[in-house]
Amino acid sequence: MSLTDFPGLSLALGSGAARGLAHIGVLNTLDKAGVKIDAISGCSIGAVIGGFYAAGKLAEAEEYYRNMDRGDVIRNFDPIFPSGGLINGRKIIHSFREIVGDIRLGETNIPFYPVATELTTGETEVLADCRLWEAIRASISIPGLFKPYRLKKKWYVDGGLTNPVPVDVLKSRHGSSQIVAVNLNLPPSAYHRSWIKPLGAEADDKVFLDRFPAMKAFLEKKGIALLPKEEKPGMLYTLNRTFHIFQYEIAWRSIEMTKPDYVITPILPDLLFYDFHKADQAISEGKHAAENFLSEWRKQNPGHSTPK
Repeated sequence: MSLTDFPGLSLALGSGAARGLAHIGVLNTLDKAGVKIDAISGCSIGAVIGGFYAAGKLAEAEEYYRNMDRGDVIRNFDPIFPSGGLINGRKIIHSFREIVGDIRLGETNIPFYPVATELTTGETEVLADCRLWEAIRASISIPGLFKPYRLKKKWYVDGGLTNPVPVDVLKSRHGSSQIVAVNLNLPPSAYHRSWIKPLGAEADDKVFLDRFPAMKAFLEKKGIALLPKEEKPGMLYTLNRTFHIFQYEIAWRSIEMTKPDYVITPILPDLLFYDFHKADQAISEGKHAAENFLSEWRKQNPGHSTPK
């Protein structure tokens, strides 16, 4: 018996910005082990990578991210402040659309359920009857960072705001499948707010924006003053730290409530939300976390092995 003899595995891919590139390593490792994936749900970066996988384009996505350097990250940030967010998102989606084309939800190789948060009601919605890239754009709309996305007369923001690890979406649709949550946040045993560094070199907006000269030039052109370094949090420092805190709290509460069969947790405490140029590190950790999952499964099921 091998993992291919399971009734099926369905994956809920969680949000977490650049840390979500670990999903690539998880999916590649499960594929290599011969695991059959019945369905995927995902939000934010989980919708991005899950969508690529469901469309049969994971290899292209991996190549895209592995070839990305810091300059590419900066060029993908097309500033529009003030207009509902700091970043338009057109450049990023143009790149995604080049990979997946205009395939629609329902036309993917396996069932795929991207989730986003409807801005008016605050409710989680499983997107359907639209193009894959449109669903991805809606799901990645981090409030305050990306401009909300309008789809079918509704405005959407990041699915991670309300359902960062959408296990419930799979339970209601694929109840006979074993459900694996891939959570990008630190587990309780390791959670000491370790990624929130002491105020220092990254605490003020000026030093933070030095990494993004295009955004810095844009703000200066608009006459938005950049305060000198002070021993207090700056705007972007606060945005990054707040993102990590609320993602952790919501994600683990969601997992406790929905009770997936398994949880895979890549540990990437040092990656910031914009570190998409560190794909090698994230993918490697995803591979490591998935290998640990397979090893634990073998221990729980002695006498069974996965394909070589």
